[in-house]
Amino acid sequence: MSIHIMYFGMLAEIAGQAEETMVADGNLTVGSFRNLILEKYPAMRERKFKVAVNQRILEDFVPIDMPAEIALLPPFAGG
Repeated sequence: MSIHIMYFGMLAEIAGQAEETMVADGNLTVGSFRNLILEKYPAMRERKFKVAVNQRILEDFVPIDMPAEIALLPPFAGG
């Protein structure tokens, strides 16, 4: 299945792109997806970020329903 991934802030800089599409099997959790991304982009291991699936921030144990739109969200600064 297809996953559309969006990177924001410093994560986009590390990935060298703002978006990409990946193909993954149907038995993916947020945590296993996070592991795939950290293998592909090891520099992200040093960064904290949340994972939003279909516009909802989810915990690592939650299964990902396919097809999915995933956003990697670094901490936001605000005032």
